[in-house]
Formats: sequence, structure tokens, C-alpha cells
Amino acid sequence: MKSLKFLALAVAFGFMLSASAEEHLKSLNPAYFDKSTPAGEDFYKHVNKGWQESHPLTPEHARYGNFNILSDSSEARVKDIVLNLGATNPQPGSVAFKVWTIYSQAMDSVRRNAEGAKPILADLKKIETAPADSMENLFLWLHANYASPFFSAGPMEDLADSKVYAMYVSGGGMGLGDRDYYLLDDARNKQVREAYKKLIVTQMRNAGYSKKDANRVMNNVMKIETALADSAWTREQSRNIPAMYNPRSFEQLKAMYPNVNWDRFFIETMGIKSPESVIVTELSSVAQANNLMGSLTDREIKDYYLWKYVSQAAGMLSDDFANAAFEFNKVVSGVQQQRPRWKRALGAAEGAMGEAVGQLYVEKYFPESSKQYMLGLVENLRTALGKHIINLPWMSDDTKLNAIKKLNAFTVKIGYPDKWKDYSSMTIDPKLSYYENMHNVSMWHQKEELAKWGKPVDKTEWGMTPQTVNAYYNPLANEIVFPAAILQAPFFDPESSDAENYGGIGVVIGHEMTHGFDDQGRNFDAEGNMVNWW
Repeated sequence: MKSLKFLALAVAFGFMLSASAEEHLKSLNPAYFDKSTPAGEDFYKHVNKGWQESHPLTPEHARYGNFNILSDSSEARVKDIVLNLGATNPQPGSVAFKVWTIYSQAMDSVRRNAEGAKPILADLKKIETAPADSMENLFLWLHANYASPFFSAGPMEDLADSKVYAMYVSGGGMGLGDRDYYLLDDARNKQVREAYKKLIVTQMRNAGYSKKDANRVMNNVMKIETALADSAWTREQSRNIPAMYNPRSFEQLKAMYPNVNWDRFFIETMGIKSPESVIVTELSSVAQANNLMGSLTDREIKDYYLWKYVSQAAGMLSDDFANAAFEFNKVVSGVQQQRPRWKRALGAAEGAMGEAVGQLYVEKYFPESSKQYMLGLVENLRTALGKHIINLPWMSDDTKLNAIKKLNAFTVKIGYPDKWKDYSSMTIDPKLSYYENMHNVSMWHQKEELAKWGKPVDKTEWGMTPQTVNAYYNPLANEIVFPAAILQAPFFDPESSDAENYGGIGVVIGHEMTHGFDDQGRNFDAEGNMVNWW
């Protein structure tokens, strides 16, 4: 999960805990406690043994807890919403029609299996047949439409001035994400690495390549991605936010990384004129990307592009692609059974038009009274944290004042956004393949993000949909956000005691608040700007 409006510190926290001993605790089941194991001897076993015995781990899950219960509940509700949309025979072009079409196409394994790799063959051929003098065009085309080979770039709030957008250039380009998978030779990382190699070969075979060619692609991909990993930051380095803030003028960017045509990059991949300045997050990673782009052969680069393209398309193609991806996921996550198709289809619909589904979810399942109750819990916990900060023996008085200022400035978002996304311009056509429609969805979202460039930051925007079982702290807006779906039993129940709700959702609230003061949140002040106020 991804951290407060000032209340006088004299406001009592304890009055919310006045429920009688006889009040029923709806979300807390005493049967889950192991009374035979004293809490002081083994607290984990004392509180969890009954739960574990009542909820044996199924092959679909790598772990199972209350978050999973809520996710199952939210998925069942969303499924009901989407199926009801289909039952209304929605008009073509309507939001309901678009949501239903995406869900239906994701469920239609017969059509997708019959199409196989056909929806992507023309693009693969474009990559294969690109002449030597068109390699730059190929790079720009991929970045604009499908993937981010070698590095990524795009607008995001300026860390030093969170009211405006800055242009960022960041390292990346690794299919495994973490550098350790490529560089460490312990048994676990070797296992993941070998599974990844197998995945590349299998997916390229699914895309129509011979075994020989698929192995060549795999070898070239591993060569490039391992080189990128060699310059990538460690997990510890990646948590050093100030070190990732490296502003450079546009002229400096071009001089530092000359193997990228930056003028064409911004104009043709983002549709914007070249920015006056950019922020490079990992200098060494982008430098390595620049070096590779200038030293690799066209064949090596094309093989890398082929994999980047196939990898992003695989989840929207036939079962052969989906099954290969799951075999890899089994190694990484430990999950032994693929999620049911309807759950994956719901995920696709929500990923495409999450707020449209969320609006219906809120109307049916989240009353205004729950929002008001939740706000009361947050304010009392804000007060309690303020008391704690003031009484800290190790913090200086000046720092305490700044911490309280940040605490009081927290924006609290509960349930759902104040304004909803407008999906009317999104094109979904049942005559197109599932992959083509989902690509159109991706382009719609990309256009929405790029349209922010040059405009003030909209701090009313949400980073999660209402039906998401999660919560987050956003340091750039200094806000804590709690979607509607997490505000249900066993975390939150308006009919239960205040004590139980503090023990449930109160833990989540406190968790998000403390993110404002952890090793990353501490770098930002009350306005969401990167300032060392300690």
C-alpha cells in the first residue's frame, strides 16, 4: 500500500472506544484464537492458528488473509455489476457497451484461440523488415505505441514543485524489473532467470518463430537486459528519492545521451515540443541505455524489440500465451493455479474503464454515512499521531513543528473521487480483436496522461479505483486515500463497535499516515514538495 486537517490536541481519542463489552464484534471471530497457546509465548500462533486451520491455502493463492477476503467480495460485486450491464443490451458507444464488450472479449477464449498470434503478426513483420536506415523510426514507433525499450519517459509532478509537471527520463527496459534476477547467482535468482528464458522462447514460438530463431531472440534479450541490469540501481538506491532528482537542460540531455534523437522523441512519441529541461532519475541506467543503442547490431536490437512487443501483447492473445505466462508466474510467485477466466476478464474491464465500474460500485455499495464515519476515525487518529509526535524525546522542537504542520495538511480522500473520468472518446469495437481493442484502450490512457503536460497538477485525481481493496499515501499531494472497497468488514463495519473498527481499518489508516514520515515520505513537506524539513 502506498500518508492530516488540524484538530486540537486536547480532543479525546478514547471516547470512540466506549462500546460495551457485550457489543457483538462482527469482524472479529474469537474461534480463530488459540487459547491453548499463551499470547506471551507465541503471539502469532495465539491469534492466527484458528484462521490458518479454517483457511487452508488453495493453489490459486500464494497467501490468504483478510485482504484476499475483501478482494473476493469486491470481485463478486463487480462481476454482478458487469453481468447486469450485459443483461441490459447496452447501446453501442455507451459506457455500459464498452465495459461489456471488453469483458465479453476477454471471456471469449474460442475466438482468441482461433486468432492465435494473428492480431500481432503485421507488427512483428514491421519490426523484422525494418531497413537499417529506419531503426530510429522503429524505436520511436515502439515507444509511441507499444513498449518502452531501453528507458522510459513521461510527465509527472515535479518533485520540487508538485503543482506543476516535469518531464522525466528513467532507466528501465528489463522484463524482470529487478537487477538481482539478472546478476545474482544464488539458487532462487537462477531459478527465476531460467524460467524467464523459457518464457521468452515459448512466447516467441507461440508467435510463430522457429525454435532456432526463438532461442536467438532469447539470447539477445538476455544479453541486453543483463547489461541494463548491470547499471540499474539497487533496491536500496531506488529508495533514495533526492538522488533521483537530477534536472538537466534539454541541451545537456542531448549531449549526455547522443544516441537518441530527443527532438523527434518528444515530438513523435508524445506529441509535444521539446521541453526546456528534463529530470533524469537514474543517470547510470540511462547512460547504459545510450551506450547499448550505439553499440548493438540491428539484429540484436530487433530481437529485443520483438520480445518487448510480444511481452506486452501476450495477455490479450490466445490461451497458449496466457498459459506460458502463468507457468513463469508460478516460479516467481508460488501460485499453482491460474485465476479463473472471469476474474481475469474483470481485471481487464476494470483496467480499461475502472472509474466507470467504480461509479456503479459506489452507488450500490458505499453509502455517504460510511464516508462520514470513516472521516471521524481518521481525524481521531490524526489527533493521536499529533500527540505522539509532540511527545517524541528524540525529535527537535523545530522538526516537531514541521511534522505537525505536515500532519495537519494531510488531505483525506474517502471512498471515491469527486469527479469521474469521461470515457466517451474511448473507441471499443466488437468487430476488432480483443488485442486491438485493448491497444486502443492503452492509447486512450496514454493520451490522457500526455494531455496533462503544460497544465497545473489536478490534485483531486485518484490513483486507485473505488473498487480496489487497498489504500495509499501520495507524498506529492500529501494525501491519504481509502477506496470504497477496503471500507467493508472485516476491516470496516459501521454496525460494529468503534473498538473493532480502530483495530481493523484503524491499522490501515495509521499505516498510511506513517508513510508521510518514513524513509521516502520524510523527503516531502506539507505541500508535497521535496524539501528537507528535518
